[in-house]
Amino acid sequence: MVTRASAVLAFLVGTSLLVACGSDRSGDEVHVVTLGDSVAFDADPGIRAALEAVEGVTVDTRSFGGVGLLRPGFDEYLGDALDADPDVLTLMLGGWDLGEAMDDPGAYRERVEEVAARVIESGAHLVWIGMPVMPPDEGIEEHRLHLNGIVRAALGPVHRADYLDSDRALASADGTFVRQRFGLDGTLQPIRKLRDGVPDGHLCPTGAASMGQLVADELHTLGITVVEVGDPTAGLPQGEWWVGEWTSDPRYDDPPGGCDA
Repeated sequence: MVTRASAVLAFLVGTSLLVACGSDRSGDEVHVVTLGDSVAFDADPGIRAALEAVEGVTVDTRSFGGVGLLRPGFDEYLGDALDADPDVLTLMLGGWDLGEAMDDPGAYRERVEEVAARVIESGAHLVWIGMPVMPPDEGIEEHRLHLNGIVRAALGPVHRADYLDSDRALASADGTFVRQRFGLDGTLQPIRKLRDGVPDGHLCPTGAASMGQLVADELHTLGITVVEVGDPTAGLPQGEWWVGEWTSDPRYDDPPGGCDA
């Protein structure tokens, strides 16, 4: 008997064989669209700054609060993004789906496969960014790891769909929550906000910049932003993109003083 999950997986693998004919986009502009929830909303300016510091890359940021695979309106939201004809679509969410993923992991995996299939069918390369580690007081670490494991397993056999571990940019060396990390300028800075004096999962500019560097490195590793063979800096951000007007965006002062050292 062919299940819905196996049918979707077969589509993903079959589609990947048709489109996996090389990722060298030499000389082409790369258009990236970012989707996700409120943590992704905070990450978006850093991701845009990093990627638009790469020659030939443009970024359309579309994240906002309350986004989840199972939330009303997600399919229309995704459809609008795909209508923009992205070469790469990043997806960063999970917090709004934790309960359902724990209650029925099989159904949630089917939903992940369904969404991935739709992105791949559009011709875009999917970079699915894992849900970041959250403050211990929220008590959701087991759920987060479970959800990320479902996504990682669902995307594992699929070409043009990659799982990117956000802990590499936002967690400590052992994968636990930290409020401060060393930024790209070498100084210790807050990467997560304070809310009412308590650490919060949302991002400060240094955290957003770390996410931007992570995504830029991933697209370079995948060969999507390699624009000149033989130049070790080709396809990587140029200049001090982690400073500038984007770091003063009002979202980083919500709540007021939330990103103060």
